[in-house]
Amino acid sequence: MEKFGTSTPRRIAYICPRYAVGAAGGAETLIKNWAERMQARGHSSEVLTTCARDNTTWENELPPGEEIINGVTVRRFEVTSHNQEKQDYLGEKISHGQPLSLSQEEEWIDSVVRSDELIHFIEEHHSDYDYLIFAPYLFGITCRGLAIAPERSILVPCLHDEPYARLKIFRKLFQQAAGIFFNSEEEQALAARIFSVDEVNSGLVGMGIEPPESLDPEAFRKKYKEKSPFMLYAGRREGGKNSPLLIEYFRIFKRHHRTELKLILIGSGEVDLRREDKNNIRDLGYVSSEDKWNAYAASDIFCQPSHNESLSIVLLESWLTGKPALVSGLCPVTRDHCLRSQGGLFFRNYYEFEESILYLLEHPDQAKLMGANGRQYVKENYAWEKVLDRLEEAILSLGTNSRRRREYQSDKSDQSDRSDSFSPEEIK
Repeated sequence: MEKFGTSTPRRIAYICPRYAVGAAGGAETLIKNWAERMQARGHSSEVLTTCARDNTTWENELPPGEEIINGVTVRRFEVTSHNQEKQDYLGEKISHGQPLSLSQEEEWIDSVVRSDELIHFIEEHHSDYDYLIFAPYLFGITCRGLAIAPERSILVPCLHDEPYARLKIFRKLFQQAAGIFFNSEEEQALAARIFSVDEVNSGLVGMGIEPPESLDPEAFRKKYKEKSPFMLYAGRREGGKNSPLLIEYFRIFKRHHRTELKLILIGSGEVDLRREDKNNIRDLGYVSSEDKWNAYAASDIFCQPSHNESLSIVLLESWLTGKPALVSGLCPVTRDHCLRSQGGLFFRNYYEFEESILYLLEHPDQAKLMGANGRQYVKENYAWEKVLDRLEEAILSLGTNSRRRREYQSDKSDQSDRSDSFSPEEIK
């Protein structure tokens, strides 16, 4: 196979709704790292994004125009409109499985962040790039932008098993993309079930995870005046990440068991704590990267309660500090990480949550071994050099597979008019 080198640089545009805004989510973090590290490998990286900073209001808080961030050219365009009322109204129907017409689906996706200026720029300049990489799937910018030059467009869906994924507009999106790059094997398997995505144009890439040069757990404990053992949650605090459920489960756990274990939360978003939580649960809010890594190192257990993950960066980060994990058994991706690595336990209800914590507290040697297993798993699968090699190989394979993909699509053309809706499939 042809290999990338300095003689074969690619011009790549990365398109995502937000970029380098401090509290951006996993998809934005992934794109930022790909763009910067591919630029360092000799490729040309440009980012096309909006002026939004907040993923709830989508207000144009950042100035439009061009800037250089860590060597990468970033072009920002104003959000044209964000119709929260329409998004909520139609989104509620989707969440409850009520069918929408294609025009209603298009109305809904346009209400989930629209930027006419960004789309116009892609229309005018798409030929300036060898490839356009869009992430994640759940935005109007992705749906409208990818359709402009699908033959050179790559989708990084960051897919979850959710009602939105079964809309007709997304079936079309997945069929259009020249390539689809996934973060995990479980995400790839989900796309195959929902969209019949074939292996011809898909690749498993992921994101590299590397710890800082040094970790100082005692610095974290000293800075935040914490002497007790604690379980850590890191990430956005919101219903979609199940942080409210984690808090409630931990409250019940503390009522049932006299233990010094605390729950510490770090990240963005609001946390609703009660008077009874004062001595058991601490919310530190958004902390620096240094404090986050030191918090991982200082913790006794890392908990990722989210059901909807395509990779879970925070889980992989925590494993690099050698900590055992406790994850949702209803999330195929994080559960699969635990099974493959033997780096943690998973829970599907409160009783399993309770028993898992007690096991980890009462079996410190096994907990330490899980943490070591997790660290080895991340090193073997998510070192940056390996990830970038996979990314370059996946991009190269698009040209090789183009003929095979056209043949595949031709074979499937007689099925293109099948049912407009998709039945949810149970994750086993």
